[in-house]
Amino acid sequence: MKKFLALMMSLVMIFALTACGGNNGGTANKYNLDMKSTEVQPMSSERASADVLSETAETYFNGLNYFEGSDLANLTYDDVIGHIGVDASEYRYDDTRQAELYTWYADGNDKASLNVWFIDGKLDASGAINL
Repeated sequence: MKKFLALMMSLVMIFALTACGGNNGGTANKYNLDMKSTEVQPMSSERASADVLSETAETYFNGLNYFEGSDLANLTYDDVIGHIGVDASEYRYDDTRQAELYTWYADGNDKASLNVWFIDGKLDASGAINL
């Protein structure tokens, strides 16, 4: 009986670890994204203001476009949404850069956006358009 109970507890622990393991997009994957698809996948319909996206690019990202070697290179997607306040509008895998690309569109303006690339879950690059 003890062996059976120990086996059952081991199986429960394995399934629990499997459910929690792998950061495949972290919070972002609540949208069931295919993290390797190069097709645009919609995410949140909530939008940040153009002012918030502009401030993120200019102040939070220190005006940088590339983050290798900077302290900001350790930021994650969750850190960025914590600052912006909403999930990205869309996602696609950027095969050229081998990176996850998230785009936030400004509230009321689909031509103003902030693009943010992550490699291995860490901030790699960003680009602001019409902000």
